[in-house]
Amino acid sequence: MNIILPDADASGPKCDWRDPETYRWMMALPRTAWAWEFLRRNPHYRSDYARHLLILPSNNRPEHLGALPWSLLRFEDPARDARTANVLWQMKACRDVLPLAAAPMRAGTAADTLKLSELQCRTSVYDYGIEDRKEVLLAQEGRALQLTIFGNTLLEQALLLTPALPVARYNKSRLLAVRRLADVVKHRWLRPSLYKRERQSSRLARVVQALDGWLAQAPQREIAASLFSRDRVERDWHDPHNHLRDHVRRAVSYGRELMATKYRRFLD
Repeated sequence: MNIILPDADASGPKCDWRDPETYRWMMALPRTAWAWEFLRRNPHYRSDYARHLLILPSNNRPEHLGALPWSLLRFEDPARDARTANVLWQMKACRDVLPLAAAPMRAGTAADTLKLSELQCRTSVYDYGIEDRKEVLLAQEGRALQLTIFGNTLLEQALLLTPALPVARYNKSRLLAVRRLADVVKHRWLRPSLYKRERQSSRLARVVQALDGWLAQAPQREIAASLFSRDRVERDWHDPHNHLRDHVRRAVSYGRELMATKYRRFLD
């Protein structure tokens, strides 16, 4: 069963590869959100998603299996950008996912509980129906906190526990996820101060723009005009050093790599 509340409309402003201003919102995205921005542009993922919509899940093939090769726990609509998407990553692929055990809260325990109905961010709950496991996603404007919760205790009545000694490579990320959880319980929304923008966001926004132009089968010269300006293209396109041509080729090539498989680098 998948419960999502309150949900956001998938419609909204779309990026126009000819206009760099339509990509400006990406500058504030944290690292994990970039993984989704590249994956959702992948034609093979989009085909898998469309195929998934036509196939009814069964006991022999649960709904989520087709999404696993993409490092996802479930398919998400590629029409949704990082601001509105409900993206659930596999815990083994994404170090930001916080594993928790829900234990019964004993009387007198001095601890807060997670009350989803009181939060001011988008809340999604995905129940596997196995292993007493559920995924909880809190999301807001590209910022997200994903919790993998084991146990059948109701969240509103649960004492949430996490390993004190996580896998060494996850130490820093897990501690940050714990801070984010404590902060959202206290303030009831995902505050930007705990979600640093990706340090290469300006470059990545241009790479996405170039990639969108390539996906639209636009000529490299037109892509260059969208990245720089038509005046500069008129002036420098035939420069013997090929600076503009090389810039466009590198941007498109890097974008295609990130779209194909290397989007996972933003998860690790």
